[in-house]
Amino acid sequence: MLGFGGHFATKSRAYSTTFGALRAARSTAMRRANASASSARPEPGPRDDETETVLVIGSWTYAGTGWRSTADAALALAAADAARSRRPAAAHSAA
Repeated sequence: MLGFGGHFATKSRAYSTTFGALRAARSTAMRRANASASSARPEPGPRDDETETVLVIGSWTYAGTGWRSTADAALALAAADAARSRRPAAAHSAA
């Protein structure tokens, strides 16, 4: 990893943390959640007549290949040409 030891995600101490610190924080959060869940009274759930059901119906269909009109194709070609002209000269010689 470019001469650095350790994991790539823990290179900068100012902007990063260690995996050990993440594990410790996650473990502490899990213990607190389990402790509060065991000491809290369970709240009654909604009755069957209060629950809402969302039915999602979807389908995929083939829409086609290519451009819908020659104007769309011309617009795409013009945009691609403009993007090529904005590239640095070094990119053209490397291709």
